[in-house]
Amino acid sequence: MEICRSKDLLGGELLQTPDLDDKWQELAPEFLADAVPEFNGYPEVVLAWAAYLGTAVAWCWDTDWTQYSAKDYKFFCGEKGFDYMDEHITEHLLGMPLGGKEAEALASRMRSLAGEAYSYLMHAGLEAGSTAAFQAVLATIEVMYTIAVSIELHALGYKWSQA
Repeated sequence: MEICRSKDLLGGELLQTPDLDDKWQELAPEFLADAVPEFNGYPEVVLAWAAYLGTAVAWCWDTDWTQYSAKDYKFFCGEKGFDYMDEHITEHLLGMPLGGKEAEALASRMRSLAGEAYSYLMHAGLEAGSTAAFQAVLATIEVMYTIAVSIELHALGYKWSQA
């Protein structure tokens, strides 16, 4: 979170809602089925795609959760599937033309966050191929989703407040 705060992507606290936490639980099995086999070859892509997914779900929550809450994993992947999830979310959900300034800024932010997360994993001292390493990868993927939800909610103007 400190990295996100230092880049002015988050305010004070992590912005979360049970709706979006529950949506991760619903989407995670299919996402992980696509992501885990790709992790060794493309770790930063997998981490970035989790963040794209979190961004998309937060955008849907803000836009019209009644309409979007029932959407399944395939909706977020688009017709081309997991490999093109970033482009689908950027263009078809967030409405940013590919190659445009907004889309490039989003892609840059995702690359940066994924790189930081992967660096953290690599410096965690976990034995490659171990159960602990696998669990750390799964946890990091979920954190990327959660952080991206919070970043998007912050960008949309939401603020954390104590009720």
